[in-house]
This record gives sequence, C-alpha cells and structure tokens, in this order.
Amino acid sequence: MSNEFYIARRLSSRKHGERAGIMERVATIATAISLTVIVVTLSVVVGFKQSVDELLSGASADVVITSPQSMGLLSPVVLERSSALADVLKCEGIERCSPYLAKEGVIKSDDNIVGVVLKGVDSLYDFRFFENYMIEGELPRVGREPRSRDVILSSAVAHKMEVGVGDRIEMLFVDQDDGLLRDRFAVSGIFKTGLDVVDNMLVISDIRNVERFYADGKNSVTGYELWLEEDYDEAMLQSTLNDNLTELYFSHEINAEAFTMQQIHPNLFGWLATHDVNALFITVIMIVVALLNMTTALLIIVLERQRMIGQLRAMGMSRGSVVRVFVYRALFIVLRGVLWGSVVGVVLVVIQHLFGVVPLPSEGYILSTVPAAICWQLWIIAIVVASGVTMLMMILPALFAAKVSPSKAIRYE
Repeated sequence: MSNEFYIARRLSSRKHGERAGIMERVATIATAISLTVIVVTLSVVVGFKQSVDELLSGASADVVITSPQSMGLLSPVVLERSSALADVLKCEGIERCSPYLAKEGVIKSDDNIVGVVLKGVDSLYDFRFFENYMIEGELPRVGREPRSRDVILSSAVAHKMEVGVGDRIEMLFVDQDDGLLRDRFAVSGIFKTGLDVVDNMLVISDIRNVERFYADGKNSVTGYELWLEEDYDEAMLQSTLNDNLTELYFSHEINAEAFTMQQIHPNLFGWLATHDVNALFITVIMIVVALLNMTTALLIIVLERQRMIGQLRAMGMSRGSVVRVFVYRALFIVLRGVLWGSVVGVVLVVIQHLFGVVPLPSEGYILSTVPAAICWQLWIIAIVVASGVTMLMMILPALFAAKVSPSKAIRYE
C-alpha cells in the first residue's frame, strides 16, 4: 500500500462532527443521485422502445408483405395468392406467417358513424396478442364451419358506437364499382391495446367475411404478416425478401414488397427516437451535476487541509504525491456514490419492472404504467463512462492542492 493511498484512506474515514466528513457525504449523495437518475432514465427509454415494439409486432407483425402502393398499410390493391409467392415466404428466420385481407368501411347506427378497417384473418393467425388485451367477451371464431360473423373491436370504437358484447353492428363498404355494400356482424369481444393506430380503426373477423367484398376474394389477400424468430435481424430478412420479390415480379408479374414496422409507422418510431435525445440530455446533465458537486466538495476539503498539505510538503512529499492523495480521496467518494446510486437505481427499476407501481395516464400515453427495462449492458456502459469522466475532472481540484505553499500553509490557522 502506497503512502498516498494510506493517507487518502485515513482522510476519508468518517468521524462524527468533522466538516470534512460532511462534505464527503454531500459529494457521495450527489454522485449517487446522479447515477440513480441515469440508470432509471436509460431503463425507461429502453422500456418504452421495447413495449411499443412488442405492441406493434403483436398487433401487426415484424415484417409485412403488401403491394408497394400501401407500404404495409391498407390499400385497395390486393395480391393474388400463388404458390410462387408462398415459396418466397419460406425464408430462414420466419417463425410464422399469416395472410390477411382488409377493407375500409364504416360502422353505422341511427345516431353515430365511425370509420374503421375490417381485417379478415384465417385459422393461421395467432390471437395471443389480442387475447392478452381483451377486456370483455371472447375472441372471434375464425376458420370454423359454418362461417361466423363474430368481430372484435376496441373499447374506443365500442364506446363511440355505444355497443357491447353480444350486440349487432351494421357496416357499410364501397365495392370496386363504387356500389354500396352492407353487412351485419356480432360483437364477440372488446379489446384495449392503448395504441391509437390499432384502437381507433381496427375490427377483426374471419377472412371469409371480407372476401365477399372483393370480386375474386378467395384468391386475393391484402398482404402477409411475418413474425420472426427471436433476435433475428429484421433488416436482413427484409432485404432477402425484397430480392426474392423482385425476381418474382419479373417471372410472375406479382408486384409485392416487404416493409418493417419502422417503415410502416415512421411517426411513432420517430417519437421514440426523441426519447434517445432526452435520455442523452438527462445523462449529460446528471454527470455535470455530479461533477459540480464533486469539484466543490473536493475544493473545500483541499482548503480545509492546507495545513496538512504544507506539513506533508515540508516533510519532503512531492507535488505529484499530493495530487495522488486527493485523487485517491476523490476515487473513494466516486466509488461510494456510484455503488449506492447503482444499487438504488437497479432496485427501483426492478420494482417497477415486476410490479408496475408507477402508472401513466391512459389519455396521454399508449402504456398504462411506466416501462422499465432490465438493460445491464447499457447500465454498465453508463456507469463506467460517468465514473471515468468524473474522475478525470477531479484531477483539477487535486492539482490545486499541489500549488499550496508549505511555508504559508503551516502558518495558516
């Protein structure tokens, strides 16, 4: 153990009533609070991204194949079912695939009218997402005989139309010849996802109910929804699919394109990107706050120890050794603050992640609770960077200690 380290450790010992100990605790608490805020901020930002991505993937899919005109959304241009197109969908990384057929229309009653999209799915569709968000009733019977006219719709649409489970609704559509079509459906269930792009427009039913509104409905689909294997690269699969679809266009004149969720919902993902900027801004502010508090505390400690510094210099300690004494002392403060701040931040995140104790107002957010992701890698990077920057800046007040004149410091009372 070096003499500098030993002296710094003795100086950092906490004795009740000494002002230096108080300043050290102030600096430690400031550093701890900064690290806590950084850990929580990163978790909330990552949590928002993961939660929204899961919602969009569950409500739609990771990748959607449609006509280029629709860019993954509803389009009057449909695709023709074919074995050649089915072969393109047999790519590595695709966990499951489901066709869908959609039609724009309105739900009409004597007093209200709401524009919606009737989305027809077949027995291959995975309803687990909507099953988790059902608040009343049950899922529609899909792919059974005889054909069911069950539909599920959101609580927002149900509230506007003043309907509930078991009620019948009338829907109006415009056919390809601008004629008016109508049909009646039974509400089997009501869901609430919190996503406006889903809740404000989507009505789900058996695909055969939608085929009736197209001239060649049994051979037509609006698109295919593809769910990928866990951690599979969406961009790489999209590129592979689009290469194969380009070849399909030249060989069979089937015009289709693959789109990711980021391309289908750019505004939503752009909103999420602003959270990255906010997280970076908050992280920088917290590091600056920690630096200011640490620098102030260490300068006060140096001023209070001028007599001791003068005695050490008079006994032959070099300026570099004096600097190392106070750098070590700053290290003790930073490590204590980082340890306590990290522990408190992780504990808060884990509690929120498991129990969701902090809610969000449903009218202003798409989620009901503040999301908190467990992201060890980001935490470690943030903690290392914050600690490193703080320690580098602590060299400045330590250098101030080396400038103390031994003769003046010894006379200082």
